[in-house]
Amino acid sequence: MLAAIAAYFRSGKIGTMLYRPMEPAAEQEVLYAPTSCRPAACAQNCQFFYAPPSDNGTERPKLGIRFARNETIYARGDKALYAYKVLEGAVRLSRMYADGRRQIVSFHSSGEMFGFEFGSEYSGTAEAIGDTLVLRCPKLCVLNLAAIDPDINRLRLMMLSRSLDSAERHIAMLGHQSARQRIASFLLSIEAKVRRCDGYALDLPLGRQDIADYLGLTIETTCRALSDLKRRRIVDTPCRRQIVVRDHAALKAIAEGAAA
Repeated sequence: MLAAIAAYFRSGKIGTMLYRPMEPAAEQEVLYAPTSCRPAACAQNCQFFYAPPSDNGTERPKLGIRFARNETIYARGDKALYAYKVLEGAVRLSRMYADGRRQIVSFHSSGEMFGFEFGSEYSGTAEAIGDTLVLRCPKLCVLNLAAIDPDINRLRLMMLSRSLDSAERHIAMLGHQSARQRIASFLLSIEAKVRRCDGYALDLPLGRQDIADYLGLTIETTCRALSDLKRRRIVDTPCRRQIVVRDHAALKAIAEGAAA
């Protein structure tokens, strides 16, 4: 029975029940299939949880909403109606406090999802770090997909598990690590995402101020810590948005508190 329901869903015949038309302002930003009110990105099956298929080795055009640098995708307190997937660029999630301080709680690069909320409102503000393209999926659609497709439900749980693990590591870092250890841990996390060996340039999704706000440091402390790693030939900085890890073992030792 479940397989029959899943097959019926994939046929697109119940799309109008699961997808509600977006607001008129948003319709100018997102393309739709000619005969359906759901996003055209989903016409050939779900592209939120799966990579889009290609035709004759050529990738399909990426459909979504484009945001300029520092543009707000959603604000803290907005109704949590959608979940998002980064197609190009990067996104930061942050909270502002009454004294003007900003804490970046997470950042997401190409292929990563964000905006899944269990409550009715977004708990933080999402902003494009640079020119960014995101795919937006109605929250009800995600829940319906997960309910009838075990594979999609598994992917959703994996995503939530990774988010929880990342949040736990971030809390531990802010509570127990020195400034130099935080910088080292941050660079290792970027390196782990791309899984490259020593000597490769890593594109930083965040600028110096964003890194400082993510690590709970001042920008002066952040720059001094990076300069110290560069002086010790552990990393190199060919440009402001690139880091080359020269000595992975030394960087790991600093992050773990095993190096002076």
